[in-house]
Amino acid sequence: MMRTWMTMLTLLLICVGSTFAQEAGRVSSQSTARPIPTVKPPSPLSESDKAAAAPLPAVIAETPGAVANSAWRNPNEAIKTASAYSSDSTAAPMSSAPRSEALPPSGSLLKVKSGLNELPHDQGQVWRDYDITPYTLRVTSTSKPEQAIIDWILRETGTDVWFSEPLGMLHADKNTLRVYHTPEMQQIVRDVVEDFVESQAEVKTLGLRLVTVKSPNWRRLAYRMMQPVSVKTPGIEAWLLSKENAAILLDSLRKRSDYKEHQAANLLIHNGQSSAVSMLKPQTFMRSVRATAAWPGYELQSDQIEAGFSLEVSPLLAPDDKTIDAVLKCSVDQIEKFVNVDIDVPTATGGTQTIQVQIPQMVSWRLHERFRWPSDQVLLISCGVVAQPDMGVSTAASFPLSLSLPSGPARADGLMFVEYLGPAKSKPGQPAITPDAAAIDNRGRY
Repeated sequence: MMRTWMTMLTLLLICVGSTFAQEAGRVSSQSTARPIPTVKPPSPLSESDKAAAAPLPAVIAETPGAVANSAWRNPNEAIKTASAYSSDSTAAPMSSAPRSEALPPSGSLLKVKSGLNELPHDQGQVWRDYDITPYTLRVTSTSKPEQAIIDWILRETGTDVWFSEPLGMLHADKNTLRVYHTPEMQQIVRDVVEDFVESQAEVKTLGLRLVTVKSPNWRRLAYRMMQPVSVKTPGIEAWLLSKENAAILLDSLRKRSDYKEHQAANLLIHNGQSSAVSMLKPQTFMRSVRATAAWPGYELQSDQIEAGFSLEVSPLLAPDDKTIDAVLKCSVDQIEKFVNVDIDVPTATGGTQTIQVQIPQMVSWRLHERFRWPSDQVLLISCGVVAQPDMGVSTAASFPLSLSLPSGPARADGLMFVEYLGPAKSKPGQPAITPDAAAIDNRGRY
């Protein structure tokens, strides 16, 4: 019995061992066909791998023919289609949007943009070119005859309209006047330019007479034949007289013992241009003293004052010569006396020396007015009781002088007669005997 159980146990162990041997052989064959890989640390990705691994952007649906562009676009800018990029497409019209040009950094807080592609016209501004050659080619008294046209336009319109809203521009050369402004302003410019062009730079004769009367009581008998004119400058009065009454008044003034005639001139002027007359007497004086290291230890500093009067006139007549528009500028400088002051200055030897310097005591008056009156009448201007011009030397060459001037400081009522005497005998465009207008100072001309 015991031997029987031992035999059955042996057979059972043999069966189990064969089964395990078969399973082990199967596992061994599988491990030989598919080896297990070795795990390595991850290597860094290259740039191309990063780009490939990046997520794709969302696709935005667009209308057919539109250009796909994910960059920012100005909402006022039209979207370019494929036809806009073709080689046979025409240039697009200029836009009022600022150009996106890159400007160099200035290194300051100032911001500068490249501007607009076209001029603003939000208030209806228009561009006009005026041909001014019928006038400029005939003026020979100055190298820049077009400047007179600019001056008269600014006198008529004022200067503020060209430097404020709306945007405007005014430019001229010898051939063309270019204006950019509203239609209303263009009409004013046109009227001024017509006065110049229609006259063809004809030479006009203007009579000027500067006189003084010590007492202003001449008005007592003259008021009844004078017509007052509006004047902006305080202390200045103006009247209009007929040519007959002007001759009567001038004759009565000449009979007075306090009457002095300082200047009488018939100026030949191209219509619209300027002419200047002056009688000046230079006077030198010792203005100051300055210490120096060289002997004698000081240096005198001198200066010069031109005493007398100067007169500038710019007339512009209408094409029919019935109305005259003139700008008058007059200045008088009179030296009453020099006040002497003693100054103690050190000398090279270590001592002091008294030096006398001079301080001028002056009286001056100015006139800058614009007048418009009928050309068949005479304009009379009174400057009030002012400094009387001293004797001087005339710088004009087109008129005789009357030099019965007082020798000392005086006060008198300054009177100026302005009269249009008609076209000059010289033909339009011939040189007139007037000072060079290019030498006139442009400051304060308006």
